[in-house]
Amino acid sequence: MTTQLARRAHGLALIAVAGFLAVVGILLWEQFDSNRGAIAWVGHTHVVRDTARQLQIVVRDAETGQRGYLLTGRDDYLRPYEDALGQITLLQGDLRRLTADNPAQQDRLRGLAGTLQRKLEEMAQAIGLRRDQGLEAAQSLMQTDLGQTLMAAIETVLGDLNAEEERLLATRIAAVDRSQARTRWLTLAAILASILLMLVAGRLLDRARQRLQAAEAEQRRLADQLRGSLDSISQGLAVFDATGQLQRWNVNFPAQMQLTGAVLQPGLDYAALAAWVDQASGSADMLESAAQIRHGRGGRSAREPVVYERRREVDDRSLEFHRTPMPDGGFVLTVTDITERVRAAASARDAQRMQAMGQLTGGIAHDFNNLLAVVLGNLELIRPKLPADSPLLPRVERAIWGARRGASLTSQLLAFARKQPLATAPIDVSAMLPDMATLLRRTLGAPIEVRVVDAAGLWPAMADATQVESALLNLALNARDAMPNGGRLTIEVANKVLDADYAARHAEVAPGDYVMLAVSDTGTGMTPEVLERVFEPFFTTKEPGRGTGLGLAMVFGFAKQSGGHVKIYSEPGEGTTVRLYLPRAVGVAAAVQRPSAPVELPRGDAAVLVLEDDAQVREVTATMLRELGYRVLEAGDGPTALRLAAEGVPIDLLLADVVLPGGMKGSEVARRLTELRPGLRVLFMSGYTENAIVHHGRLDDGVQLIGKPFSREQLARKVVEALGWPSAAAAPPVAANIIELGARARGGGPKG
Repeated sequence: MTTQLARRAHGLALIAVAGFLAVVGILLWEQFDSNRGAIAWVGHTHVVRDTARQLQIVVRDAETGQRGYLLTGRDDYLRPYEDALGQITLLQGDLRRLTADNPAQQDRLRGLAGTLQRKLEEMAQAIGLRRDQGLEAAQSLMQTDLGQTLMAAIETVLGDLNAEEERLLATRIAAVDRSQARTRWLTLAAILASILLMLVAGRLLDRARQRLQAAEAEQRRLADQLRGSLDSISQGLAVFDATGQLQRWNVNFPAQMQLTGAVLQPGLDYAALAAWVDQASGSADMLESAAQIRHGRGGRSAREPVVYERRREVDDRSLEFHRTPMPDGGFVLTVTDITERVRAAASARDAQRMQAMGQLTGGIAHDFNNLLAVVLGNLELIRPKLPADSPLLPRVERAIWGARRGASLTSQLLAFARKQPLATAPIDVSAMLPDMATLLRRTLGAPIEVRVVDAAGLWPAMADATQVESALLNLALNARDAMPNGGRLTIEVANKVLDADYAARHAEVAPGDYVMLAVSDTGTGMTPEVLERVFEPFFTTKEPGRGTGLGLAMVFGFAKQSGGHVKIYSEPGEGTTVRLYLPRAVGVAAAVQRPSAPVELPRGDAAVLVLEDDAQVREVTATMLRELGYRVLEAGDGPTALRLAAEGVPIDLLLADVVLPGGMKGSEVARRLTELRPGLRVLFMSGYTENAIVHHGRLDDGVQLIGKPFSREQLARKVVEALGWPSAAAAPPVAANIIELGARARGGGPKG
């Protein structure tokens, strides 16, 4: 540090001397250049004045020669006049050139040129009159005083020009004086600055010795800080010299390598360390061998860091090693615990796998639901035509049950993939509980006691009521299968606030207000291994034929798509609690109405245009509508539907498939038809909605949708509802779930 200060002081001294000489030289040159410029401008002013004076003399000489000729009539008197004519023009040009940088002088010279021209013309006219008409004629012209007036004007202009040059001369002399004064002050400032730099250099030299001890103490403090910093990082670090002997390490190195402090000693050979690490980890070749370090790995450059990963068997931890060469031939060995990163990558791969499964599900759902729509529709048409005692009727009923079961499985897959259309609205979960409890008591049977814990002042929830009921049914069936010998099922609702801390510990959870729907059982519970995979699709702990493994996956997908959250708590032998958090509907109140299902199917006589590209689906749908009394038109694509509307065919309702071939989707056809027919009602049907009428998993406002496959009863009620007729009272959402409930009661529910 002292050497550095001394060098800095010497450098400053040299800079001071060189700077002083440079400043003095520059100032002298500036002074010389300034004086030379001032002298030049002063000489320029004198030239202008002399030229103006010469012009004045030449004009007077011309006037003198003219008057001598007028008096004597002798031509030799005209010689001064004729000589002056040529000089006047030359002198005017010299004055314009010399004052080219002065606009005011240029203006004066332009006025002077006109006056001189008139003066010369006046003298030439007098000479002509004397020559042609005699002295009296010339005297009569001179008695007008025109020549005297013009001469006075010329002298006035030349006087003003001389006065301006005198003023400029005084200004330039003053500028020279200021330049000289500034040069003196700058010279003084340069001298003072050079002296100051020399004093600073001396002060730095004086402080060099004082800083020596302080610098040594600072180095020790920095070394302690570096050692503390290395010990504070989570990675383990060890430094080896060129011979492969351990020099130093941080406190986390033995912890990461699971070595005792007695093993690590300065001078420990790398090969011995590798043997200790293999013994402690229960794995072979945890570290590179000494031969690999000496000869490189795979032809790698000696200066290139080496990175490799290992898994430790004793505690199933994943470690990443970095061997970084140093210029002296040694190397730094860094060990990082990457277990969480490896697990996160595995979770990301699982998420990608589930996303791919969802995309595959969406891709096949449309065609699969079309097939189910054909099967279910034809069976619905056949069933009313069979007598009550027909031996075929039970088979038709079983076929209908199978088709609905297939539709239920497709719906569960779409729910897991978060691609089901949700008709979200403010709902009162408390109002749903009595009907659901009654239904569950009848379905689950006497061995299972159903309890309901309601909450006063429960917030309205923003969700799809049908999907909430379906999720509750799935959870109840899971609880039933977990209590084969009976038990207690508790359904509880409450207002909950999930704070930022909870959201930080749970992915995809937004802090805020939620309505909690909890289902608890006193069943067998689940082990931690099962609990980790409980929401995976097709994962089930039941024997074959007892479940599909889609129930909880559907609940999980519905909760996430609704902007909510699902949490499960379970212990073996202690039972299970599943808590479903639904987002609160802010600023609105809601109550679930339960209108009774009408005895007969609603009918009508409206004109319905069925737009469906699948001929079999279109045929069975049109047949069901005709049997309900409607006048039906059929179209296989968008252009056909538009042509029918353009021809003026009466259309009251458009029943359109969302996904159509040819690039024109059902939503586009509906938009163009409503422009042609204002007031036209639209009902969409689809087994897979894509993004045409569903955004962020929710139906667009004002959109009516019936999902494929649909029953004759569902179609009848949905058409009446879309037409807006008073008889459109639909069956309660629970009724649609009773079919699924019965199916599961016979075929088994999802995983428990």
